[in-house]
Amino acid sequence: MMRVLLVSMVCLILAACVQAPSRNTQVVDDRPGLAFEVNSVAAEYYELRIDGVSYGYVREYLAGENLLKIIDGTHQVELLSDGTVVFQKEVYLGAGTNRILKVGNYD
Repeated sequence: MMRVLLVSMVCLILAACVQAPSRNTQVVDDRPGLAFEVNSVAAEYYELRIDGVSYGYVREYLAGENLLKIIDGTHQVELLSDGTVVFQKEVYLGAGTNRILKVGNYD
């Protein structure tokens, strides 16, 4: 009886020392990105609206610095200066692609 108890305890201790398998999962973000190339400081302060939703100022998404990741498809891009639309363009962005729009001073 003592031998069975001892063997059971040894098996239990060994089972507790077994490391559970681990898994490494990576998530790939293949949403398209949109950035802007500006030729004036004033253009950096245009408000960016995509499909009617404001995303802040153009300066937040300058080419080479930061991309705005959005879902793939056709989008209406608008730039506003003091609430007035100064630039409007329909763009198609496919999955995994990045697009840079050149923006001038439209004031």
